[in-house]
Amino acid sequence: MKKMFLVPLAIAVSMFTACGDSSSDPKPTKAQECANGLSADCLVGSWNMIGLANSGTGEILPSYNYTVPGMLTFNEDGSFQFDVPLAAPADLRTIDCNPVYGTWTVSGNTLTMKSTVNGMCLAKKSTTVVPIITTNGAQIKMTMGGLWLLENATDEVSIKSNSTEVYTISAN
Repeated sequence: MKKMFLVPLAIAVSMFTACGDSSSDPKPTKAQECANGLSADCLVGSWNMIGLANSGTGEILPSYNYTVPGMLTFNEDGSFQFDVPLAAPADLRTIDCNPVYGTWTVSGNTLTMKSTVNGMCLAKKSTTVVPIITTNGAQIKMTMGGLWLLENATDEVSIKSNSTEVYTISAN
């Protein structure tokens, strides 16, 4: 009689286990979220704005290598906040320009960002880019393919037309 009672109990327990709460599943790492390139899951988080790089070589430009990086935070609700790097020009760090708030969306491999607050110091109110996302050891690197948030960090036409903003986030 005990065996007949245990079989249905074992079946019921296995059903609850199979349909159990997945909240105990480990959260994927940023490297896993970014493995296939741009996605909303990959973007959500706080990215370090490490500098401006030459678009062709990828090398960070010495005058725009931020040892105290800025911070670009993508929130799950589609909003973002950009805190200007400490070494950026002073006129970009004023209360009217910093931080910059806005919204973002991803469609395929395209990222669109629009400023909503403190965008008066940006050259344009919005941008649409196809960022390149790569894993480099313990970091994920995002190269925007152009300048937007720090386009006004320079007046040099050659830097504006041949540079890109570079961001990193921990791969863990």
